[in-house]
Amino acid sequence: MTRKTAAAPALAPDIRPGQSVELLKELHILTREGKLNQDSRRKLKQVYHLFQFIEKILQELQASKAGEGGLTLADHGAGKSYLGFIIYDLYFKALKTGHIYGIETRAELVQKSRELAARLGFERMSFLALSVADATRSDVLPERIDVVTALHACDTATDDAIAFGLSKHAKFMVLVPCCQAEVARVLNAEGDG
Repeated sequence: MTRKTAAAPALAPDIRPGQSVELLKELHILTREGKLNQDSRRKLKQVYHLFQFIEKILQELQASKAGEGGLTLADHGAGKSYLGFIIYDLYFKALKTGHIYGIETRAELVQKSRELAARLGFERMSFLALSVADATRSDVLPERIDVVTALHACDTATDDAIAFGLSKHAKFMVLVPCCQAEVARVLNAEGDG
């Protein structure tokens, strides 16, 4: 009698090698069955595209910081922390040092991110329910942060992230404002009139 073993489900071709399927399911990017819907595919593609830039920066910083301690990254306006979790999963997890700080004003999102990080064993991730001004002065964060990120930073959040990065002497800032589509609509509407 031969035993049949169930084949592992094939991953969507959009998922990077080494990416935790469990993380993507927890972030609701993948369904429980491992499927990727169109909306999630767009979000994942955008985060991966940004990660490609950030990964090169992290590699450069890691080489220059040899022996100085781990890399630090602060993700402002982290929301559900898609970007921070994916950066940790694809880069920081393999390192023995380094830390990612997710900074978000909505306490319920901070709590959910803390719980997810604990479930996944992402020990070098912290989530802080702070405004940018409070984060700048907080003694929970180190004096210097290597990289500041902000994905879809609305209203003044991009400016706030820049101010934070300058105050923390960040070597790099990777910021993606979300309102460019809204600004384009306003400009186009004014051009039509």
